Amino acid sequence: MNEGRIEFDVDWNLYSQSGGDWYVCCADNGDGMKRSELEKYTTTLAVQGAGRNQSLRGNQGMGLKIAGPTRHKKGLLIRSLKEDERTMVQVGWDGTEYGLIPIGDNNEIVVQARADIFPKFVSDQGSGTVVTFLGNTDHDNTFVPGTVKGWLLKYLNTRFFRLSKNGIEVLVRVPTGDADEWPRTPEQAAERMRQQGGKSFNLTVVKGTGEIWDLASGKAGGATGVVELAGDPITGIPPANLHWWVLPTTGVDVTGRTHGGGSFAVLYQNELHDWKTSNQANPFFARLGVLFGKSRITFVLEPKGVAIASDFARAHVLVNGTPVFESDAWLLWSGQFRAQIPDAIKRTMEEEAARLQSEDPDRMKRIRERLKEVMQLLRPRRFRRKPLADLLANGPEVTGSSSTPGNVAEFNMGSGNRRAKSGGRGIGAVLANLDDANGVSAEEVASRRDLDIRWVTEAESETTSIVNGNSNGLHDRAAALAGQDGRTANILLLNREFRGYQAMLGAVNEWANAEGDTEKAAFIESLVMEWTEQKMIEAIDGLRQLENGRTWITEHYDEALSPVSLTAAFMADRYHTLREVKRAVGSLRRTPEIA
Repeated sequence: MNEGRIEFDVDWNLYSQSGGDWYVCCADNGDGMKRSELEKYTTTLAVQGAGRNQSLRGNQGMGLKIAGPTRHKKGLLIRSLKEDERTMVQVGWDGTEYGLIPIGDNNEIVVQARADIFPKFVSDQGSGTVVTFLGNTDHDNTFVPGTVKGWLLKYLNTRFFRLSKNGIEVLVRVPTGDADEWPRTPEQAAERMRQQGGKSFNLTVVKGTGEIWDLASGKAGGATGVVELAGDPITGIPPANLHWWVLPTTGVDVTGRTHGGGSFAVLYQNELHDWKTSNQANPFFARLGVLFGKSRITFVLEPKGVAIASDFARAHVLVNGTPVFESDAWLLWSGQFRAQIPDAIKRTMEEEAARLQSEDPDRMKRIRERLKEVMQLLRPRRFRRKPLADLLANGPEVTGSSSTPGNVAEFNMGSGNRRAKSGGRGIGAVLANLDDANGVSAEEVASRRDLDIRWVTEAESETTSIVNGNSNGLHDRAAALAGQDGRTANILLLNREFRGYQAMLGAVNEWANAEGDTEKAAFIESLVMEWTEQKMIEAIDGLRQLENGRTWITEHYDEALSPVSLTAAFMADRYHTLREVKRAVGSLRRTPEIA
């Protein structure tokens, strides 16, 4: 008997018959079914194969009969070979219901199949089954239904932990190039596998995510292992294994075959469920204590014992009937992992934390970039008097001190020539409105005053001239402006002792740093600071965009940007700040920002 083999390939027989339709088929050289078995099991929920084990924790046997036709209303063409009986049926939507579709010359629903429409490895075995997926409309390309040619290989790798082991090999045809460059016969496809006749069209072995990550972590700079999590028998929480991988920094890219670094899945019966990737994985990595180096680390959680099952759709793994990530088991397991984080993961976090500290660019630059779009929504227009200029402007003159301190960038609109001025005119002494009838000759200008942000204690703030600080100053306030008035002040004081800010820090640390690691706490604080700064800059600069010399003048800004008002701005938007910080925690990049 030959070894077991499963191939996902082009249905070359239908390609020839249809004159060029690309249908994918799944063929195996397993037991196969006789005519009576095919008639019986194709349209019932009974199980043939898989040890005839259909149960909550066993094979549920629903994929072909339930998921298949609903995704392919034109049908699934099924051919099976057993004991020299070759039988063919088609299951699909007949316009009224799902079931067997007549395919014979006289509307027979079960017909005898020719020997030449079975792949050679099935015929050589003398048994097996071929299922062809016909799509939802005539001439659907089910071989490459979208733009990603390796979609099926990646799907199977991410669905299974380890495959092509124990005497069974799974292969998938992976094309390259455009469809008009693909081979037209299995013989031509075989030539492509020998690197003859054109671009590759190879049958590629499906290894499964675990083996792909094993091979990648075996390169220089990588590592892998398993942490045993004891669970808690007293509370009924079963044990689990947490498989982990550290991927090298360079030379390895697994994303064409499976998910890459920063991914998390749950393992049950060699299938991977509940994938968490990209930003979606951040809270799960944070719960495991991994705030740095997330892009190089991957996890697979394997719950153990009779309390573990999957839901009926095999989409989620259950612990005592509850999805893993909604259960108390996950909270306990993650805590047990944090208590024994492998040295290789610790080293990776230390390396990436050091890289972040040394390569993190100016925080203000990131904030300005994120705010750039929103700050375009209400940009005021300014015009400076200039003889013989092209524009005419008048209206109330927006005045201000000509010696306002701070970093002011002032430039002509459209000139592309910016020049920074320290202590320049700022946004004062300019006209506000275009007026072709009564205006004076002017040119349009734009100005930006950068805020100088300083985190201080309440005691340190007492030596500063706070705008409209009344008797309380910065005491029990989130922020204050320091300077002459609310319209021109360019120093923003942020109170690191403010209880609202401290509560934010505490909440994120409780969520992501329960063990109180000092480096993680510092990283979390830097994120809370950054998003707090962005919120306050947006509030101040956004309000200053309303300046017009009439309804928004200096005394109004003193009221609107007082410590009391800035505290209201801080407290009003805690949801957004907390959300963005949580998204960023554990997502280590060269700049810890959210794209």
